[in-house]
Amino acid sequence: MREASVHRRAFLMALAVSCGAWLPAQPLAPVNDLPHTIGSASKTRGPLMFCSIPDAAIIRAAYDAARKGGKRPFVIAWELKADPPRELAKIVLITNLPQAGNLAKENCRRVQPLPSGGADAMQLHTPYAAVDKAADWTTGYTSLVMTAKNDVLPAMDYVPRLKRHIRLVTQLFEPHGMDGYVVYAGQDFEWAYLHWVDKETSVKAFTTPEGKTRPADSASFQHGRGASVQFLPDPLAAR
Repeated sequence: MREASVHRRAFLMALAVSCGAWLPAQPLAPVNDLPHTIGSASKTRGPLMFCSIPDAAIIRAAYDAARKGGKRPFVIAWELKADPPRELAKIVLITNLPQAGNLAKENCRRVQPLPSGGADAMQLHTPYAAVDKAADWTTGYTSLVMTAKNDVLPAMDYVPRLKRHIRLVTQLFEPHGMDGYVVYAGQDFEWAYLHWVDKETSVKAFTTPEGKTRPADSASFQHGRGASVQFLPDPLAAR
């Protein structure tokens, strides 16, 4: 009798787990639409470029050429410590350098405003500015976020969830000091640059009750892709 009781409890537990798997997922909380890029600083500041390059030496020559041409270039660059997606290289940067010289041969793409239809109409493999209010990216604080789809989420659901997440991040942080937000996404990964008026404002925004929902939402469908080390602009600005 005892053995039968154990088997019966095991059966009921398995049935409960199985039935739980059939239950529909909890609906996501509504998020504001993002019909167009917030801000238009690039019209006066000049366009931004998203670049992925294999060799940091390329940056030095492009930077010097831009300065000789009378421009005020900036480069914010990171070296990735994890393997990037196949279409990207180990060094990623956000810059206003022109796509000329050796840089023209690299994977550099001009950051676009959101297309007609807003964030939900974003195309993959194109960098977009969800927020474009930063007049000067050489000041303030810029952070890089690298994520990839987790193993739980079905592949077909990743891009819709990511677009919702982009709208959520904009809704949470644009009113609280995030004045630049550039996103580049593939079928199962995201690269994002968040620019803030200063680091203190960034830290404060993430500690608010609303701000804490952003990491939780991200962790529900993706995970970090690995560490990165920022190595520019300091060496360039000092020369």
